[in-house]
Amino acid sequence: MTAMSKEMWLPLTIDRSRQRWLFILRLLISSFLALTFVLLYINDRGAVVFGFWSPYIAVVLFVSYLLSFFHYYVLPKLCRTGAQIVVQMCCDTLMASTVIVLTGGFDSTYNFIFVVVVINSAFLGGLRISFIAATLSAMAWAAILDLHYYGYLPGLPPLGIYMGSTELALNILVNTGATYLVAVLSGHLSTQLDLSSQALVSSQTSLDRLSELNDNIIRSIDSGLITTDNEGLILSINPAARELLKVSPSSVFGTHWSQLFPEVDKAFGPPFEIDRADSRHQRMGLMVKHSRKADGGELEVELSFLTLKDARNEDWGNLLVIKDQTAMIQMESEIKRSEHMAAVGQLAAGLAHEIRTPLASMSGSWHMILNQALKTEEQNRLMNIIGREMDRLEELVEDFLSFAKPTAGNPQPLDLNAIIEDQAHIFSSWKGQEADIEIHLNDVPKVFFDYGQISQVIFNLIQNAMEATGTNGRPNVIVETGASALTPNFVTMTITDNGSGISEENIKRVFEPFFTTKSKGHGLGLAMVWGIITRGNGRISVRSTPNVLTTFTVLLPVAPRPAAKESEAQTAPLARSPVSAGPPVAP
Repeated sequence: MTAMSKEMWLPLTIDRSRQRWLFILRLLISSFLALTFVLLYINDRGAVVFGFWSPYIAVVLFVSYLLSFFHYYVLPKLCRTGAQIVVQMCCDTLMASTVIVLTGGFDSTYNFIFVVVVINSAFLGGLRISFIAATLSAMAWAAILDLHYYGYLPGLPPLGIYMGSTELALNILVNTGATYLVAVLSGHLSTQLDLSSQALVSSQTSLDRLSELNDNIIRSIDSGLITTDNEGLILSINPAARELLKVSPSSVFGTHWSQLFPEVDKAFGPPFEIDRADSRHQRMGLMVKHSRKADGGELEVELSFLTLKDARNEDWGNLLVIKDQTAMIQMESEIKRSEHMAAVGQLAAGLAHEIRTPLASMSGSWHMILNQALKTEEQNRLMNIIGREMDRLEELVEDFLSFAKPTAGNPQPLDLNAIIEDQAHIFSSWKGQEADIEIHLNDVPKVFFDYGQISQVIFNLIQNAMEATGTNGRPNVIVETGASALTPNFVTMTITDNGSGISEENIKRVFEPFFTTKSKGHGLGLAMVWGIITRGNGRISVRSTPNVLTTFTVLLPVAPRPAAKESEAQTAPLARSPVSAGPPVAP
């Protein structure tokens, strides 16, 4: 026997849904019997059909309704599935036999009811139960015919008067065969229905798992994904895209994707549509400088467009892949700046060396001439000018050397808050007037840096902020420290001023050497600060709103624990030998 044929003989489990359908079916059958009983009783044939049993018809109908409720509500609480099937099958066979006996035996209009019993049993327990029900029905039918044949059914004349034994046996045989045939068909259909239901449940489970896996993959991808229809209207947006663009699903569903990226239309002309015939759109990435509407943040994003195909390889929508390239572009900018600074440093070192030798000769000659008696006051004034300019030139040479060849530092655990308080105290009075320096120092771990270098960084940044606020009245500078969950291995220091700010075209150049917008200074202060911070494994950035606020943010590495100092120092990000950059220099 094959596995399939074995499954056909297994009894089915009766779930609540199947029990509910059987309950409804029994109520319908009982109602059908009641209706036909009434119709037969109303016409003249009713007295002939019911005869002796007419008073008991109402009792039978009442019991059939009670059994329907009993099978659905009570029986499942009393016994297991197998016992429920046996009880219901026996009750149905008994009720069918009773109805046939009450309505005329062999001549009953309801001889077909045994077929209903077999079908119900097949629906309950599959092929095996339907065969048992067919056997019980055949035995019950044979017993009814025998009782009727010999005249043992009250109110009914014996069948032997007008039917022979051969005709009786043939009738029993035909009904038995028909009952078994119905059992085979209904049992097979019931089993196939059950197997189909199981396959459907299994397929649905697999589909749910696949859908869940797909959702997990979409949620876990760090790139933003937006699906659209063929018209470009947004159908879905994954969490990464929502977080990147700072939008909610309800605010973008049904809108065109270009509304999220108006910069695309500005760059390529409205409306920018994907040419499906041009396969280059399937591969290319558009670099767009995107400004978020939610918080005004600016991002450098790469947009890639893919055409989505269905099972018939027909286009049904688009996939927009969004990659945040802001950090990558910033890193590339930092690398280019480092290379540029290195080249400028080499040039500055060579230039300082070439200038220093003739400058020393000029300075010695100037001192010799100065010691001699000059003839006129005009000569004295000219000699003083020469001396002052040589001092400026010598100071510039020293700055060149400090920028190009900084001295090696000695990084150690430092209390950043204490150093800030010391440096801020120097600027308590600025150019003869009081300065508002607000200090907000939070409890932060010690930083790992060279004392002289970090002191120089703080001095230069505060001095730069004070000079920036000098044109807007009383200087107002805020210095704050804290720890960030986004940078757990760094301590954050911010220095904010309310000065004139930095324009958008200049903010990218503030750390370049020799770049300055001030009338005084030679533009090496912030360049030296950048070099000190980056060589010490830190980071520095600036953001500014002209005539409102300018904030320099410095990230300094946290000092390693004593037990793990050596191992953690080897694995510190961007590890390079920290160096010093000399005394504080005004930017």
